[in-house]
Amino acid sequence: MADTPRTERLRALLLQRLREAARVLLPIAPETDDPYELLDALAESVRDTPAHDRLWLLFTATAGAFPTPAQFESLRRRLVLCRPGEARSTVLEETLDAASAAGEWERPLRVVEGVTVVDVNFCAKFVHNTGIQRVVREVIPHLLDVATSPVELVAWTRRSGLLRGLTAVERQRVVAWRELAAGQAPEFAPQPEELIVPWHSRVFLPEVPEPALVERLAALAEFSGNRVSLIGYDTIPIASADLVAASEAERFARYLSVVKHADEVVAISRSVADEFGGFLDALAAQGLAGPRVTAVPLAADVPPQTGEAPAETPVPVILSVGSHEPRKNQDAVLFAAERLLAEGHRFRLVFVGGGSRTRTLPFDRHLRELRARHGWNIESVRGMRDRELWQLYRSARFSVFPSLHEGYGLPVVESLALGTPVLTGDYGSLAEIAANGGCLTVDPRDDDAITDGMRALLTDDQLIARLTAEAARIPPRSWHDYATELWSAGRLGEHS
Repeated sequence: MADTPRTERLRALLLQRLREAARVLLPIAPETDDPYELLDALAESVRDTPAHDRLWLLFTATAGAFPTPAQFESLRRRLVLCRPGEARSTVLEETLDAASAAGEWERPLRVVEGVTVVDVNFCAKFVHNTGIQRVVREVIPHLLDVATSPVELVAWTRRSGLLRGLTAVERQRVVAWRELAAGQAPEFAPQPEELIVPWHSRVFLPEVPEPALVERLAALAEFSGNRVSLIGYDTIPIASADLVAASEAERFARYLSVVKHADEVVAISRSVADEFGGFLDALAAQGLAGPRVTAVPLAADVPPQTGEAPAETPVPVILSVGSHEPRKNQDAVLFAAERLLAEGHRFRLVFVGGGSRTRTLPFDRHLRELRARHGWNIESVRGMRDRELWQLYRSARFSVFPSLHEGYGLPVVESLALGTPVLTGDYGSLAEIAANGGCLTVDPRDDDAITDGMRALLTDDQLIARLTAEAARIPPRSWHDYATELWSAGRLGEHS
């Protein structure tokens, strides 16, 4: 029976993938249009010279998916045991599960060598834009500017098996976010719908990967011969597991299987570098050295003030910015505010930041009850454009960010960059930022200390003037500065 057109197309795409692998794996590839004949040559060659990187690439080209560690090891052992002439059937048998579960068969594959491959999967596919997503969307355009070698931006296939190039819309979401949010995003030319396989390249992970991607990334880091660099944001899900959902702790623990086989971790603060350093110390028990860890602090590239200064407000404005979750300590800020309002102080308190409905709904309900019962001016805003947020920072007397555990603390840096003093924590990364000036620090675990700090900033004009002057003297740090240091510290231009 004759093959159907789809069968012929899939056969042709398999042949194309195997030819790409043969280009780097075989000194002389056989001239054949039969993918099984080519696979036979590849399998026998890898069986004879079973280097990890060669085996990883053969698996990927055959299955249309990266292997997991278990799949890689199974194929490696089976090839050692198989007899001459059995290598091809062994490869087909061992790649079948990966091909069925996660294989991508409908696109051509391109092996890229000596390239920096940047995985921006989440930012490319989704419009969520807090925390890590803000960092990625700010730094990637500048990283493309400072790069000294070719860069490929990639996402993952629908079945989470392999990397692919970005669509034009996805590229907008990553490199032109501000313009996209303002309705002024540039048009990008359509890109070929290709699968991307790095070979002796640098794979850079500026996001924390989704759980479905972790096993294949771990095998890539350990076996593929590529070098892996990543941004280390924090170890909060492990070090402060009591402050996050159990699922987050489990997800992060699995992510550490990628970290331990990476080459470079660029931490966003010295405090985070110490956290990852503690993980590295534990790896000695597994006989692993782990990655090199360096610290490059993030930036705060806020727009310069234009036009008139913010108008005087009838009462002082206190601003609390951050996603709504236990470690951000909004309940402690609200408790302090209730005490101060009961003392007779008058101010407007604004919480800005999203969060899960299980957290935000009870909190917002409590705010409504306080307004109804006492007439207190306390509100929460769950979505706000950057321009409005910058204006709110500028009109605030001070901001408050007493997080219990923070990798960096962008709201602190942004407040200071806009000239607004901050009440923040006295340890970890927040203390690092506060050391530059403009902050009053307190123990965020001490309700009385938070209340006393907020009272002082409400009533002491000389304190506000001093902290405002200190904030004005902090040298600006742009995302271009951060990207330049990140490229160097992460060795993103070094591929072998």
